[in-house]
Amino acid sequence: MALLRVLLSLLVIGTAVVLGALFTLQNTDPVALDLLVVQFSERAVALWLLLFFAAGCVMGLLGGLLVTLRLRAGNVRLRRQHKKLELEVDRLRRFGISESD
Repeated sequence: MALLRVLLSLLVIGTAVVLGALFTLQNTDPVALDLLVVQFSERAVALWLLLFFAAGCVMGLLGGLLVTLRLRAGNVRLRRQHKKLELEVDRLRRFGISESD
């Protein structure tokens, strides 16, 4: 099963590299980029698109990381609260048993 996962990963990565290379070879027209306050010199269209794609991937991963960290912090808080409530229920049960005797 692990070998199949490695082979599938290599296939996906290899396909992405080949498609990226073909994309780069087909889009070589130089384009200047103007971002209102910053102007960049002319580079190939493919380079600009791949850079922005990579930046979007990084921003998406960071956003997912923030959500994951927030959820884990909430999970830790809820586990702590659950443990505290379990101890309180156990204490109340013991108190109720000793009181009824």
